[in-house]
Amino acid sequence: MAALRADPPNVLFIMVDDLGYGHCAFNNETLTVDEFDPYFVQIVAERDHYSPEQALEFSKRAMPTLSRLGDEGIIFTRAYSPSSLCAAARLAVATGKELPQQGIYTNMDVEAKGLQPGTHLGQLFQEAGYGTAHIGKWHIAKRDDSMIRDALDRHGIEAEHDFWYIRANLPDVYDEIWRDGYYGSVRPEQNPLANGFDHYYGYNTWASQFYDSTLVWDGYEHAGRQPGYNTDVFTDKAIDFMRDRIDKKKPFYVQLHYHAVHDFLEPNAPDPYFKFFHSESYDLTNFYAHVYAIDRNVERIVDFLEKEKVLQNTIIVFTSDNGAMSGGPSVLPGNAPYAGHKGTWQQGGTRVPLLFYWPEGIAGERRLDQMVSTMDILPTCLQAAGIQLPDDIDAVSLLGILSSEDDSSVRDQMIWSGIHARRWGYLINTSFKNHYTELPFAPGGFAIIDGDYMLRFEGSVGPEVYHECPEGRGGIYSLYNLREDPGERNDLKDQMPELVDTLLAAYRAQSADFQAPIVWDQEKWLEIGGIGAESSAAAQ
Repeated sequence: MAALRADPPNVLFIMVDDLGYGHCAFNNETLTVDEFDPYFVQIVAERDHYSPEQALEFSKRAMPTLSRLGDEGIIFTRAYSPSSLCAAARLAVATGKELPQQGIYTNMDVEAKGLQPGTHLGQLFQEAGYGTAHIGKWHIAKRDDSMIRDALDRHGIEAEHDFWYIRANLPDVYDEIWRDGYYGSVRPEQNPLANGFDHYYGYNTWASQFYDSTLVWDGYEHAGRQPGYNTDVFTDKAIDFMRDRIDKKKPFYVQLHYHAVHDFLEPNAPDPYFKFFHSESYDLTNFYAHVYAIDRNVERIVDFLEKEKVLQNTIIVFTSDNGAMSGGPSVLPGNAPYAGHKGTWQQGGTRVPLLFYWPEGIAGERRLDQMVSTMDILPTCLQAAGIQLPDDIDAVSLLGILSSEDDSSVRDQMIWSGIHARRWGYLINTSFKNHYTELPFAPGGFAIIDGDYMLRFEGSVGPEVYHECPEGRGGIYSLYNLREDPGERNDLKDQMPELVDTLLAAYRAQSADFQAPIVWDQEKWLEIGGIGAESSAAAQ
């Protein structure tokens, strides 16, 4: 391993949950309501009490600190998540490895397999002498099922039962394992403490309660009932850890992965944040109150680092795990100007905000249009610290772009593959199913971007799944020019069949190395892998 720089930077990696591209003030300075997804606007008009204009105004007020960091740093305007789903995206970011080559296509695949020991890139910081901490959402590992067996034993039950059976049939056992933190637990070998982190305070599941959570763990021990509002609490823990490392004159790497703004967003954010906004819509006020809470807490951290005289040589990264859910509590602008939302292979599912702030290391304040992935975050920070990158990762370092006026491309092409579901946003309103029942019926899909163009495939669906095809349909392709048509309103596949064939061939060449899913539907995987599909999309 290469030696550290003489004065290695501290690193603070902030990831929020389900925050949309259009929600971020540093992304939407020129955004207009005409660029909002029209169907999302229609749903809001029918069901809520706020206007698109009011939502855009709130979004511009909710992030003053992060907007300032963006103005003084680098904003990537064409950043993508490696997945449209949280656990999958987080695992790829942690390991720097493409998901289909690990057999990961859904969150369930992640929860069934989990982080493989020794693959988290954060471990390289620890090995190089950094103090390392993960605070907040982990969700890249299996839960500790030994807790279930122990609880069944205490109740004299010899049979093996999973969590869902217990929830439906054994209420006393369920109450006990919930109280003891099972649903936020992590198997010891996949705990952050066993994978490169000195300190862990967080939860290993899709979401945690904002107040009085029983899902949080402190290292290998259940934290009990967590007091306070978790955005504030997680920030307190991060500052305490950073202070300890600064006092010891030791560089730190801190992953601060907030719960906000994951649905469900109740109860509301504390009054100092909630009262900053005034509207007739609880959802609108509350959503941006939680966003504002994140921003105020980032301000607390920045003020602390400045007071400690270490801000200049601290890399602060801010991003979201995937696109916004966009609907109900997750309000407009959502992922505007991009179409779709979390769980889909439309741009709204994978296009995310991304900024880097590092006064000593960034060459000028810039907005960059290179296509990058959030998988590139850890390699960039590792290289900035002088730490050699592993040879077996798919992610790349962006350090050359940050530290110079380099405007060369990073990626010419990106692909995604996995479930294409409507349950995580407003598109569920186009289904005969609902949020809780659509998942088994949702098709697979893939997307490939090359330059300005994206080819998307949505697999076949059965009858009584979606309104536009009540009798079912086969797989369908679509092609969009993302620069000219970010809202994906003008399908070009019939006008550009040769490009469709070229992109399809490029996808199939890569998908030949994909691994079978851990638990996801094999037939859906075979369909998106190209086996048995048409040799040419243009033949449809």
